Amino acid sequence: MLLLVVVVLLGASCTGDGAQEVAGPEATAGGTTTPGSPEPSSDVPLATESPVFAEDEAVVRIAIPEPATLDPMRVGDPGSVLIVRQLFEGLTKWDPVAEEVVPAAAEAWTAEKGGRRWIFELRRGMTFHDGKSVTAKDFKFAFDRIALRKNASDIAYTLERVQGFLEANQLGETKGLKGVKVKDDYTLQIDLDEPFYDFPAVLTHPGLVPVPEKAVENIDKFLAFPVGNGPFQMARAWGPGAEVDLKPFDGAIESPQIDGLRFIPFSDAAESWLLFRDNEIDISEVPVGQFDAAEEEFGDQGYKPFLAGYYYGFNLDAGALRDKRLRKAINLAIDRDEISEDIYSGSLVPPRGIVPEGMPGFDENICDELCDFDPDKARELVRKLPQKKRSIELDFTQGEPHGAVAKEVKSDLEDAGFEVRIKGYPFETYLKRLRRGDSRFFRFGWIAEFPVPDVFLSSLFGGDAPDNQTAFRDQKADALLRDAHAEESPAKRLRLYLKAEERIMSRTPVVPIGSFVIHWVAQPQVTGLEFDVMGGFDAVSISLEE
Repeated sequence: MLLLVVVVLLGASCTGDGAQEVAGPEATAGGTTTPGSPEPSSDVPLATESPVFAEDEAVVRIAIPEPATLDPMRVGDPGSVLIVRQLFEGLTKWDPVAEEVVPAAAEAWTAEKGGRRWIFELRRGMTFHDGKSVTAKDFKFAFDRIALRKNASDIAYTLERVQGFLEANQLGETKGLKGVKVKDDYTLQIDLDEPFYDFPAVLTHPGLVPVPEKAVENIDKFLAFPVGNGPFQMARAWGPGAEVDLKPFDGAIESPQIDGLRFIPFSDAAESWLLFRDNEIDISEVPVGQFDAAEEEFGDQGYKPFLAGYYYGFNLDAGALRDKRLRKAINLAIDRDEISEDIYSGSLVPPRGIVPEGMPGFDENICDELCDFDPDKARELVRKLPQKKRSIELDFTQGEPHGAVAKEVKSDLEDAGFEVRIKGYPFETYLKRLRRGDSRFFRFGWIAEFPVPDVFLSSLFGGDAPDNQTAFRDQKADALLRDAHAEESPAKRLRLYLKAEERIMSRTPVVPIGSFVIHWVAQPQVTGLEFDVMGGFDAVSISLEE
């Protein structure tokens, strides 16, 4: 899947107390690889002396982190993702109320060849914001654009199961994905290398959307004024640092109930909070330290689990760490409540397992015995270890809050009888160490960009997964995951994923530290707003009451 370049950042982004570092498989997409900066084009509407919206129009003002890009191929940071979700409509989308994948640009789909082939029937009459009909060719073009090696899209991993991905993305030998075929204007066929019945959920990713080929011929214009097929369209050109104004698009699948959206960038939630309290902002994240007060005043409908996990991993190829007693002792020695409350101030909660709280069907706490703070049991296990196995090296990425977490873990492990040395590394150096297998005990984070447990299980612990940094290998776990991929029944598939997670946890290749919670609030006049476990929302259902 995605290289760890986008996962080891996770931490400060969800707390409101540090740099915006939301990752992935998400984190750095958008900022580092976007070719050029958006510049207003002469043939798109600009903000001049005339305001974009009239004073009496119903416009929802939303505080966001500074977006890096509005190009779907490169979205990853939270500001960009939230805006792109309103501008574009993919084949499928996630319903946060029903907790299931529902039709979007595709009105129906069928699976063939045991989950290896997927046929999507597009809606007739759907158009882009420029009036051009949305057809299967537009999805084909967009998916090829993402997959091609020369484009270096950070979300290319979402299409890795599609036939021809290796040739297009890794080898750069083809001009597109062999497995994506246009059967007619409204029928798209996607062939996979292996069965995967969760594929419709993958397609809920905000970047897997149709893009008109002609629109990206002028990439500078597209970056400033993207042409989508979603319920909102650009009201004026955008450039870095500026607000993003969107207006309703009448030709969308669903019609907005408001007159516009204004996304206002802020450096952090603490900055936007002051304006929210003055009713100058309608929707905002809550800064650390204000969670309880904000909940009492505005309610908790925006307090949702976020599918992001914080972990320490064991390199199981590294000598002493092969001893399961040692790995269990480390797990029992760590006070996760202390980390959650004192360092993350409630934006991190203790883990339920490998898969974070909030994943549909993953409600049972399977980490209770292993993750419960039991220093006495930890000391007992450490005393049984040879002296040479009591020395631990812990690696982490420099910066806060990761340094504070590492120091807390060090203190807990030393109380249990370990000798601990911690070492922080610059980000790029840290990545190189992980890729080479130099780190023995190391910090990492992981975010799901679509609500499928396989994102955590196969991606991090599959025997041949490129992001398996723990060197975990288990034939039974791999077999359970393969069976889950090929299982058509959602209920049976869920049980297989749960069994796979239990199997992985029983082998103890990881120390789950916790999972994150998002804290959004809205003014009382905002209705119809549904936050989801992906960290955002679709604004098409929002209304403003007088």
